[in-house]
Amino acid sequence: MSKRITAAALVALMLLVVLPAKAAIQATSVEIRGAIAEPSTDPSFTPGMLATENATWNPYNFAGFYYDLKNNLGNENLAVVAPGTDSCPTPGPSVSSDGRTIKKDCLEYTTGAQAKVLYAVLNGKATEGNTNGLQNFGAGEMSSEFGAYNIEGWQAQPYVGIKNTADHLAKLVIEQQNATSEKTTLTVGQTWDVGGGWQLTANSIDAKASPRQVWITLSKDGVKMDDAVVQQGSMYTYVAKNIGGESDVPLFVTYVDSIFSGATSDVVQLRYTWAIETSITQLNGGDTYGVFTVERTSPNVMLNNDNSDVTLSRDTTVNLMGEMNFRTADSDVARFYPMVQYQISPTNITPTPTSTVTATVTGTATGTATETVTGTATYTGTATGTATATPTPKVPGFEAVFAIAGLLAVAYLVLRQRK
Repeated sequence: MSKRITAAALVALMLLVVLPAKAAIQATSVEIRGAIAEPSTDPSFTPGMLATENATWNPYNFAGFYYDLKNNLGNENLAVVAPGTDSCPTPGPSVSSDGRTIKKDCLEYTTGAQAKVLYAVLNGKATEGNTNGLQNFGAGEMSSEFGAYNIEGWQAQPYVGIKNTADHLAKLVIEQQNATSEKTTLTVGQTWDVGGGWQLTANSIDAKASPRQVWITLSKDGVKMDDAVVQQGSMYTYVAKNIGGESDVPLFVTYVDSIFSGATSDVVQLRYTWAIETSITQLNGGDTYGVFTVERTSPNVMLNNDNSDVTLSRDTTVNLMGEMNFRTADSDVARFYPMVQYQISPTNITPTPTSTVTATVTGTATGTATETVTGTATYTGTATGTATATPTPKVPGFEAVFAIAGLLAVAYLVLRQRK
């Protein structure tokens, strides 16, 4: 009986330890939703008409839209607009009587560029002719202010208005702020997967030179874009000569915060890194994005469902454009909310693999000796006959903690069993 209890305890322990770990490791996306919309209960409303207060979404009631809390920036707006207006000229209610159809022209999305977002590295000290080595960011380059750029929410993602515009957009890939935790540390040979296809490699680091310096290579989608030697306390800016019909567009910025000698290698710490995509989204009147058509690009950007109705079938996800969706309830009532789903893509720093293998064979070797090394491996010993070494490094994680806990539990149960 005691053996059965021990076995049952071991199985329960494995389920408690292994299954949560697996579930956590496999999480690759997160869903963010907005306020719920449903037909109004006001008897004066036409049947199926949505209540005004729950038919409009912005960064304050829909966390999926871009919003900068520090600077109070974010002006995306999605709305089922009232009938009889310029935006929704359709006669009658903007929603069908059963609440399952948003009529043509009555779903509207607006956004626009917001200027004067200062690059974190400048700490608000940018003036004409003094941007701390930040190239091509004067007034009229990326915003109307020195050392600043235009930010614009687009399809629930942060974008940058290229060359002081609201209709030439590039997705913001990374924007490190002042927190020490946002520093990136590299040793010689390491590559940082910044995101958006950008990679930065520390080819060599010299902590003994005066001034201290690092030789970096910048790549995009596996293609080398630039390399440079950057001194400690200096900025590095990569500028594209021509992209999206615009010339001299800054795409990548980083700051060499410190260089020092580590235990086994010199080390560089990068800070305030900022990067945008190289693909430019140019908005033109008449362009279609999902269910929407671009109606205007000035003074702000406005799109609506100019070409067709939007059907809200029961228990479905209705794509609007990009990652923006409506999610409908499995209910007789036409209840729904806006939703975006973000993919989780952790930043990776990849070391340059090195290997040291020493093998001493005595006697007569018969058979095949095969050595396959990935990462860093050290082998010293005596091999006779057939020797195969295939060490594969594994990124440490919580599995080691779970394994130790399991071993301790097993040891405890075995000791109790012996008593």
